[in-house]
Amino acid sequence: MGRYRKVIFVCMDNTCRSIMAEAVMNSVNKQHTVEVESRGLVVLFPEPMNPKAVAILKNYQMKPSRESSLALQPSDVTEGTLVLTMTAYECEQAKELLGPEAEVHTIGDFAGKPGDIGEPHGGTLAEYGACYEYIDLMVKIAAEIIYRGEES
Repeated sequence: MGRYRKVIFVCMDNTCRSIMAEAVMNSVNKQHTVEVESRGLVVLFPEPMNPKAVAILKNYQMKPSRESSLALQPSDVTEGTLVLTMTAYECEQAKELLGPEAEVHTIGDFAGKPGDIGEPHGGTLAEYGACYEYIDLMVKIAAEIIYRGEES
């Protein structure tokens, strides 16, 4: 079995970036046994997915795994879990919540392309599409690294 058994994508509210990352990872995860989830750092109550993010996913024949957001909990992280955040700030917040034993990185750092994936909240559909395209690239690079670990 590989190094990672579960990947959790994390953003602030789990209504846009992390759900897009989860959908992309699920689309490339077909022959692999890695569990894929997404969560938010600030989810006081379940919120519906961002309609623009859902429209972008639909355009690529994907959909969110569920209809509302979920908060990241320490109990979500078990042995073999990799947590990938969209920004350095979210990474620090997740590390604080999960503790030093959790493996938490920004997706950019993990993929070898440091930098934040900003929130397109309030932007145009084209801005959400651009955000999706960058997430798609970062997730596919991260997936190659994760699945390379399955072979060892």
